[in-house]
Amino acid sequence: MSATEDPWFTVLPDREESTAVARRILDRHEGAREVSHPSGRPWLIGRWPPGTLTVRRGPGRAVALFGEHGTSEHTASEGREHDLSASLPGSAYLLVSEGGRVRVRGTASGLRRVYTCRVDGTTVAGNRALVLAGLTGAAPNPARLATRLLFAHPPWPLNWLPVWDGVESVPPGHDAVLDERGGLTTARWWRLPELLEREEAVAALRTALGEAVALRAGPGRTVVAHLSGMDSSSICSLAARTGAGVVALTAAQPDPMDEDVLWAERTVAALAAGGHPVRHEIISAGECPLVYHDMLGARERFDAPFLLLHHRSRLMHILRRGQAYGPAVHLAGLGGDEAATMLPTWLPTLIRQAPLTGMRHLLTASAKNRWPLRHTLRHLVTGRAYDAWMRAAADRLGCDGNGVDGPALGWDLPPTMPAWATPYAVELAAGELRAAAERHPPLAAGRGAHHNLAAVHGGCQMVGDFQQIAAAQGITLSAPFFDDRVVEAALAARPADRYDPARYKPVLADAMRGIVPAATLGRTTKSETSASAVMGSRAHRDQIMALAEDSLLGELGLIDQDLFRATCRGPIDVLTQHRRIEPTLACEMWLRTVKEDERVRAGA
Repeated sequence: MSATEDPWFTVLPDREESTAVARRILDRHEGAREVSHPSGRPWLIGRWPPGTLTVRRGPGRAVALFGEHGTSEHTASEGREHDLSASLPGSAYLLVSEGGRVRVRGTASGLRRVYTCRVDGTTVAGNRALVLAGLTGAAPNPARLATRLLFAHPPWPLNWLPVWDGVESVPPGHDAVLDERGGLTTARWWRLPELLEREEAVAALRTALGEAVALRAGPGRTVVAHLSGMDSSSICSLAARTGAGVVALTAAQPDPMDEDVLWAERTVAALAAGGHPVRHEIISAGECPLVYHDMLGARERFDAPFLLLHHRSRLMHILRRGQAYGPAVHLAGLGGDEAATMLPTWLPTLIRQAPLTGMRHLLTASAKNRWPLRHTLRHLVTGRAYDAWMRAAADRLGCDGNGVDGPALGWDLPPTMPAWATPYAVELAAGELRAAAERHPPLAAGRGAHHNLAAVHGGCQMVGDFQQIAAAQGITLSAPFFDDRVVEAALAARPADRYDPARYKPVLADAMRGIVPAATLGRTTKSETSASAVMGSRAHRDQIMALAEDSLLGELGLIDQDLFRATCRGPIDVLTQHRRIEPTLACEMWLRTVKEDERVRAGA
């Protein structure tokens, strides 16, 4: 693989026409590997490191797993499809060729995404939108790109839809089925789990997360665990009990109020006292790059703009520091917030299921977040359907953030366009919101469940891009919280058990009792990185200004270049939503790297 390419694959249907498509892929990607259907026709083409792909063949049947899994070829052959994807720990694609039909399954969490396109009448599936875009000669879609300027993020499904014309995405929890005629159908295979009693939910999460970590760590292996807050403390503590050699890495923040180092030291000391020692390395704030460092040096080809691009250098430094120990994998607590945190959007559901508890929590949330009580109650009783909420969000986009501050009781956080977005960009993004309102239902019937799933899917997109950065360096970065079995266990807890304003992630805390040191489970603070963002914007203003000059977004008519340039010269606002620069910088850098890639079209 090249220095800027992570593992990728394409999937072809079992038909004669696939031979010509396979030849086109191989011509474009020198050194790509090929795996055949039972018929002998080309099935899988791509690049992947050893151990990533497991294939087992039987009479007229081939089953493949691609990703992090502990499945042997024998198990892959003997197990049924639903058993393999639903019962095994890990995070992997399931690919099946049998009887002329091809099944492509990602993960329900969304970490393993599936894209499709049409090439000369044949449907091709794959795990990288960029590869498929290069295969079809697709260009970025300006309207989809305009939605990526939204802060805090484009609401579902806009954050899931590819930014490339002619490339489609398969919804999470759905199979893509390729037939002998070159056609495509999708079939849902995953649904929200049945709710469990508290003790059952706690035990299920403890088991699922423990098995997820044990899959990646174990006796005789060296693993790096990124150690900071409660989620990463859970992963590190579980890894310490597998018999693996664990190196815990904690990166200090430049903010003197940050407490991650203090709590990491307490966690490590308590683990050692309990007979589970780990080696602890602290990366000083002065050693670790600030955010915005070397954004112009990013050469990874992401499928879409990476909204956390400004954290890239910091992540790479931590990864490289850990590589000095020769680990098999880096374990991160990424995904714990999305899977284990109960958001206020669950309160309407909680009030219906447990009125007294729900109202008590609503009053607490209102006071904690300084929501006016009358405004909060109005949001509670006048909640819109999802399509109406999306249309209302579209109507607010040109209002410079007015209407986005308020009780977080809707279907998602209200999106806002940046102040430097042109009327054309606002119109495009609003059009996408309105079109999505007509075509796409919510992920679940209730606001809380929908927002929870949308947060998981959005978090998986961010983690997938972090994993791509790591893979370009030959490093495996793993996020066990986003394994399907872990997400499913977390979602199986009842709202009344998951949401407690007085406790931090109560179900996870109970699941980790006896594993994570008790003092760590009692932590009630979470690090906040706005000070780091301000300091980074001052230290690396040259990177920000370089992306504001000669803007490709400006050439597309999506931003007012003069206004954006003036904004970047002044103090960087990290609090006001419609003045946040990160999505714009990410979109600009993405366009520039796409323009440099001769395999895809940069024009729109």
